[in-house]
Amino acid sequence: MDQTLALVVSIVLVLILIRKLNIGISLFVGSAVLSYLLFGFYGFEVMLNALVSLQTIKIVIIVILAFTLGYAMEYFGMLGEIAESLSESIGAYSFILIPLLIGLLPMPGGALISAVMLGPLVKKYALSPEKATLLNYWFRHIWVTFWPLYPSIIIGSAVLNTDLFKFASATFPISIFAVISGLLLTRGMERKFRIGKDTAKALLNLYPVAILILLTVAMKIDLLVSLLVSIAAVSIHRRAKIRDFEKIMKKTVDRKIIILVFAVMVFKSVIEVSGAAESLFTDISLEFPAPIAAFILTLTVGFATGIEMSYSSIALPLLTSFTGVGNIIPHNLMLVIAAGYIGVMLSPLHLCYVLTAEYFGTEVSRTYRQLFVIAFITAMLVWILYLL
Repeated sequence: MDQTLALVVSIVLVLILIRKLNIGISLFVGSAVLSYLLFGFYGFEVMLNALVSLQTIKIVIIVILAFTLGYAMEYFGMLGEIAESLSESIGAYSFILIPLLIGLLPMPGGALISAVMLGPLVKKYALSPEKATLLNYWFRHIWVTFWPLYPSIIIGSAVLNTDLFKFASATFPISIFAVISGLLLTRGMERKFRIGKDTAKALLNLYPVAILILLTVAMKIDLLVSLLVSIAAVSIHRRAKIRDFEKIMKKTVDRKIIILVFAVMVFKSVIEVSGAAESLFTDISLEFPAPIAAFILTLTVGFATGIEMSYSSIALPLLTSFTGVGNIIPHNLMLVIAAGYIGVMLSPLHLCYVLTAEYFGTEVSRTYRQLFVIAFITAMLVWILYLL
């Protein structure tokens, strides 16, 4: 079957199955269909290789460790102190600041950590589950287009043979536009701002985050190792016992989440091995100018996979003639990364989106209209800057 058609069929199938089945299972089915259509029975070997790859296993472990750190900070009362102090200082705007702080950490599913911190404040400030979901999800991802901790930025800079600073200099306007768009969600929220000694004291509980930033950014230590160090620091500080972590791990190890992470990585791998994204770009380029074709391709890849690494590792290598290599073309690179970012943010396969909606007790479909509006505004602002 034609690669472009096979990719479109698999994406549509996944979106249909999500309404009936677990999202992880739906994605596995979509991967199996795409693999079979493109490779026959050999496609299942491609899936198996992705399933047992070291990269996949490592990401699953990072997810588990990220949740362990978040739930450990919750279990020992650290998140509660931070959330309560910030709510007294800046009111409902905690729903912006807390996701922003946690967003400095490139954790798959990391929005769940900030969601846990915000949980007690939903009733206090009478926020609907839908608004809480959108605020947490959107502002958790403000940094992903330029913050050098994110794998998508690291991969992207390597693909384009440029340093992280040049890459970030081209893409940081996307984050500014995302903040502007996201502020539309704050209408009607309580406004106050008062920082005191208690606030500073409570914020000291963020030292595990500071440790992660120090180790991963300054010392360039692997995130997995940095997470272990942060968890160890919390354990020593709070004098944790084995029974404490037994309780924490009951929350941390979620079968549905683990299945979903495996499924996302398998689907991404099948798309990458098959070259379906390249085929899609070729077909689109026949009908549209290069900027529009590049935007559509990258947005489609981001939407199909729901993870930031996808557009850097799958779409970006196909677009080097558009973005430049070595000497990058900043406004072209900004357009491509913005497309991937918006595609990922709109994807119902995005782990953070699904987890946040589940945590706050709502459905993805009930938040999607507002999410589309702020994503559309972000895209329009990017296009305006691109055309200037």
